[in-house]
Amino acid sequence: MQIPASTTLSQTRYRIAELVLEFEHPVDYPLVNLLPSFKNFQWLASTEKTDISVAISFAQAPIPEDMGLLRTDESIAWGNRFRFYEREDGFVTTIVNEKGDGLWYLHSERNFEKSTLYIPSSAAAEQGAVITWMAMMIFGQASLLHDTIMIHASVVNHQGRGVAFLGKSGTGKSTHSRLWLQYIPDSVLLNDDNPAIQIKPEGIVIYGTPWSGKTSCYKNECLPLQGLVRLQQAPENEFEWQTGLKGFIAVLPSCTSIRWNKDLFASMNTILEKIIAQVPVGYLKCLPDAAAAALCHSALFPNE
Repeated sequence: MQIPASTTLSQTRYRIAELVLEFEHPVDYPLVNLLPSFKNFQWLASTEKTDISVAISFAQAPIPEDMGLLRTDESIAWGNRFRFYEREDGFVTTIVNEKGDGLWYLHSERNFEKSTLYIPSSAAAEQGAVITWMAMMIFGQASLLHDTIMIHASVVNHQGRGVAFLGKSGTGKSTHSRLWLQYIPDSVLLNDDNPAIQIKPEGIVIYGTPWSGKTSCYKNECLPLQGLVRLQQAPENEFEWQTGLKGFIAVLPSCTSIRWNKDLFASMNTILEKIIAQVPVGYLKCLPDAAAAALCHSALFPNE
């Protein structure tokens, strides 16, 4: 990778779930081209305040001898190349580059509102993938300061209202969304992996984001949230409402939050409690068939 020659800095801004995410980077760094999934979220207004900022640097990363407390080295996306540390001054995320001869180094303040990402000179093909993933992780934490929570879910837009399907990886979230698209009229996909839910004065809404897993569905749209449904594979179809604590427990595993940051984790729990108080939560034991989609639809939209 050719290191940008310019020392002049430029700002590229994106508005996601009404929060402004700003990247500061050398003016000749092709950030927009590296983040195609962000295209629909680019925000050209310069007067609105920045909620989350990420400075991109090609300077030598200030890697300390003591990285801090290793919190986790597990990552589905990056395998054993990933490390996440906690320090007194914030959090550090590192990813060894694909050739093993360089280190992506991200330092974030404790609330993740400000971060600096140091790009190794040997970074190449995976630049876009790493920056996209880092931005998702940062946004997932900093958004908790704004009554917003990211969840791992597949979301269908049915007649202008959002339905989020939750579950462990491999449960069939995307499959169930496709069943709605195929068998439930007036249904389209909003997001297939990481939507954002926000508490607003008029109610609970769900947003599309630039992060949609393996499905290219990057819609900058906002919908009232009709319901949250946790899925479980089963030999027959059965739907049951989950109220109170059961609803909270059904949704909690799908929420994005770093458990080691007590303040942000507490914010996440508070936001989730408010969401559960206003949005119905269902539990669907199901087969991957049209009858499962019909059963779920009839529970969430009984008047149709």
